Amino acid sequence: MQMIASALASAALVIGYWLLSRRYSSAVENRLLHQMLMTENQAIREGLLLDIENAVNDLKLDDFKSAYEKLREIGYLITGNQVKVLKLMCLSHFILRSDMDLELATLIPTGFEPDFVRYLHEVSKISPQLVRRDVLDYVIKHRKAIEDFPDGRETLALIAGAALRVKGYVLQYHDFIADFIEAFPRNRLLRLCRLLQGSYSEVPALYDQAKDKVKLKYDFDPEFQGLL
Repeated sequence: MQMIASALASAALVIGYWLLSRRYSSAVENRLLHQMLMTENQAIREGLLLDIENAVNDLKLDDFKSAYEKLREIGYLITGNQVKVLKLMCLSHFILRSDMDLELATLIPTGFEPDFVRYLHEVSKISPQLVRRDVLDYVIKHRKAIEDFPDGRETLALIAGAALRVKGYVLQYHDFIADFIEAFPRNRLLRLCRLLQGSYSEVPALYDQAKDKVKLKYDFDPEFQGLL
């Protein structure tokens, strides 16, 4: 167990070294970072180190597909923010499709990360089922930063719409959903109304807001009749 812990710590250091070298190469002395890495060499387990080095080499060659595949395997052992950032870097170069084996919860970073928000925007359109409680908590925590981001309002509306998959999410995140109800297309509003049936006492403000929008836009639509 101690050997595994040492390996994971050293692996994180390798990734951190590469990230720092890439992001701050003009401001940080790479020699000092290299010395820091060398002091940990004895603790690095060969197999894990090889996987990480191969992934970093793929990134240097702009082979983002190969790098992502390796990083996703590494991510089963190393769940820290550095691996997530590298995976997001790779994913930003992909054209995402709904038939792909996409991940989301395993990519949630520790802080606001632009690449994650961009990825989240696309995933919430093609695979909204991946938006779960941990993603909603992240979005609410960083709502202001996301809202100020390009297409941020649209991203938030997509997430609010994705939350309508589960009634429990509607009850828990009702204030967030209410803020974006005006952006919901017909099918999302219909879904919301069905989920809100019999729940007036739990979320009266959201219930009334949904009812008002139905009256304004879909008052004569038979599918909305009698829902609220």
